[in-house]
Amino acid sequence: MTTPTLSRRLAPLPALLALVLPAMPAWAGTVRGTVRVPDAIRSGRMNQGYWRLENGNVPVRPSTRKPGTVVVLDGISGTHPPSAKTVSVEISALNASPRFVVVGPGSVVEFKNTGKITHELSIPADPTLMPIERLNAGTFRLQKFGVPGGYLVRCAEYPSVAVSVIVVDSPFFAVVDDKGGFSIPGVPDGKATLKVWAGGRWAHQETVDTSGKQDLAIRVEAAKGAKEVDAKDDGKEGDETKDPDSKGSAE
Repeated sequence: MTTPTLSRRLAPLPALLALVLPAMPAWAGTVRGTVRVPDAIRSGRMNQGYWRLENGNVPVRPSTRKPGTVVVLDGISGTHPPSAKTVSVEISALNASPRFVVVGPGSVVEFKNTGKITHELSIPADPTLMPIERLNAGTFRLQKFGVPGGYLVRCAEYPSVAVSVIVVDSPFFAVVDDKGGFSIPGVPDGKATLKVWAGGRWAHQETVDTSGKQDLAIRVEAAKGAKEVDAKDDGKEGDETKDPDSKGSAE
């Protein structure tokens, strides 16, 4: 009598990985391109004009010149927003670091005053969400952002202190690099709404075909009434005057 032999064969490694890793659609690709912004935005300054202040509390130092331009792809079905999290923004020497954050709905931003000057923070475009409140040196303030959109947090006294909070309900976004380039991988083929946050506002929006393989060329127009930054500007932190026409942007 012959006893049947039990044969065991392991599944191939790719099949095993498919069981434990989230699958990426075979039609997913990379959306890339270049964003051209006006000099006023590229300089990273929120207001035009300048003043110089040197004392023991506010040291003058070179500007980081990081404009904080973000590209977001909206309207893609079957996607989920990034998970909520808590991020910290430090305010010191009339400057905020980082100047912009990209988070999912329900996230909390912690504004920490690590300098020696008192600030009064709010969202001027949406004071019901974040009313003006004094932030003394060495203290912090927590603010929750539940609705997707763009929010510009400002200091009522010092206009150089401005923080862009971009709340996205899409995982497809990218921060534009110093040369204006961006790349968003894993985007399903189809149509999407491309939005650009630049200069503290939603500065551009258009419908794009994500199945296209060509690089996108996006040009952001200057806001009405905005002036170009003088090329001879020395770019010092605190070199900004208060602009009464400057407004935040929120959805």
